[in-house]
Amino acid sequence: MVLHLTGTAEELIELPPGLGFALVGPGTGAPLPSGREGVWLPGEGPEAGRAAALASECRRRGFSALVSEGGSPSALEVLRFCDALLRRGIAPILPEESWVPGCGGTLLLSSAVSGGTLEERLCRALGRCPDLALDLEKLCHRFPLPCPDGQGEPISRAELEGYLRRGAAVQFSRELMCKAFPLEDGEGSRFVLFDDRETLVEKVCLAASLGVGRGFLLLGEWSAEDASAAAEALRQGKSPAITG
Repeated sequence: MVLHLTGTAEELIELPPGLGFALVGPGTGAPLPSGREGVWLPGEGPEAGRAAALASECRRRGFSALVSEGGSPSALEVLRFCDALLRRGIAPILPEESWVPGCGGTLLLSSAVSGGTLEERLCRALGRCPDLALDLEKLCHRFPLPCPDGQGEPISRAELEGYLRRGAAVQFSRELMCKAFPLEDGEGSRFVLFDDRETLVEKVCLAASLGVGRGFLLLGEWSAEDASAAAEALRQGKSPAITG
């Protein structure tokens, strides 16, 4: 499994060892890391008419793959877009909402789980598309109890750290591959789900064990040190045990 640290050209200048990169935007003003597998996120949807130009730019700058934006393109448009990239040696990567069976592209799946387990979510996706990539989102949300729709509200890292300083009873959820704790206050019974470096390693190692080929980590959500820890766990073929 290749982990790609995702950011602008300026953010990616000092890329830690063992990581690929994913460039957001044009990135024409700064040099890109050399000797690493590079992927481009130009911020465009899967438009067949743009595929040749995008593939040409990828080849000129040494990118092996291109991540398309989502949207609601027709299946025919997606098929033509992917075919045009593949014929020019560039691997298309598409988010779940625009990927279609038979397109030949990699399916990009969010690591967020709204029901069931992360392992079940990955296995279902791999049944649809064996060529799978994982968008490793950093969860930090508060949920009401009960929560029938599975929708929580994002909270800041400062709020999270405040809860942790006050002695939150944190446990690790092996179903969701994140950490959780109950919350009792004037607003009733709630719970918090969050990710940190340990849960990132767990998610990455689970994904790799199932055959997921790529993972994307956004700088700003994750640090370069977080990404390096996950890459090192993959290199060693293991993940740390989390108890809670």
